[in-house]
Amino acid sequence: MMKISRDGRTRGFTLIELLVVIAIIAVLIALLLPAVQSAREAARRIQCTNNMKQLGLAVHNYLDSHNVLPPAAQGGLGAVYMNYTGYSLLLPYIEQTNGYNLFNFSLNSGGASPIQGWSKPGNSTAFALQFGLFLCPSNRATGEVGATTSDGWSLDKVAVTDYLFSGGANRYVLKGYGETNRMGPFGFDTATRLAEIQDGTSNTFLMGESAGGNQRNKFYAAGTTNRVCMPLASYNTAGPVYYDNLMFMAYGRSRTWTVGGSTARIIGGLVARTVDSVGNAYPVNDCAGESYTDVFDAAPGLAYPASGQKLTNFRSTHPGTTNFLFGDGTVRGVKDSISPAAYQALSTVAGGEVVSSDAM
Repeated sequence: MMKISRDGRTRGFTLIELLVVIAIIAVLIALLLPAVQSAREAARRIQCTNNMKQLGLAVHNYLDSHNVLPPAAQGGLGAVYMNYTGYSLLLPYIEQTNGYNLFNFSLNSGGASPIQGWSKPGNSTAFALQFGLFLCPSNRATGEVGATTSDGWSLDKVAVTDYLFSGGANRYVLKGYGETNRMGPFGFDTATRLAEIQDGTSNTFLMGESAGGNQRNKFYAAGTTNRVCMPLASYNTAGPVYYDNLMFMAYGRSRTWTVGGSTARIIGGLVARTVDSVGNAYPVNDCAGESYTDVFDAAPGLAYPASGQKLTNFRSTHPGTTNFLFGDGTVRGVKDSISPAAYQALSTVAGGEVVSSDAM
């Protein structure tokens, strides 16, 4: 660029002037970028909220059709080696009837307690179905885990979810075990009626964000009474470890599969909870926990195990807040700073707690 001097001759900008202009532009860009990033995150959070609202409509339409909420997973031996999940059962209510029809719900292992129908080769196509409605756009756009199962079929990508059913503040997700008044609306082999949500639908979580994928979950919750966050890479296994919520895998536990030609451990879950396996507070946005629900070694003199089932928690990628779907169909954000008592109260269906409107 050129400019006119007082004597009528033209001259260029000096180096100092040019550097000043560049510095001003750099400052303006630095001021603008956070605002752009904040706007993009706000848009992604709105989309995440809309996803959960659609899932809320699906849950309520299922309720209208069957008079009960779907189970997180249903059927199976001891109610832990399951057949099919609640995500499969919700597909007709999110306009995915064709996907639902790909499942052959009559497949199972046979025997007195038929199990593992989801893992049969006849369901491999359905097992790969990924729907954007189940993914938080702030977290990822696709599934990240492939697998080769013991039933002889392989997939490059399997269906995953960033939204988990609420298992409450009980140490168990099997109805009738543990602190039954602290059950959540969803569990294994449950069929919760609306009348059972005695705390009020506007005060009860149905689902919440539980962001999957290794990028979000670089740490996992190890231990029980002294739960600590450990690097995912340190997980005690011979092969690599992947964290993800496989929404059609109807096991509530981790599983060893062949991934990329090597043995790998996949940890994740279908249900999230606000306490850990021994009843300690499990805060929102704490590190992810392994789900392992089929450990049922009963303690002497007790009808159920002294230590409960291992489940993960709720967490998101949104700064300072996590979206939750409530029983009345609303979606609200819960702050990371919520008190443990209020957080657990919102996850139960009949705890009898009183939650202030400003507690979240």
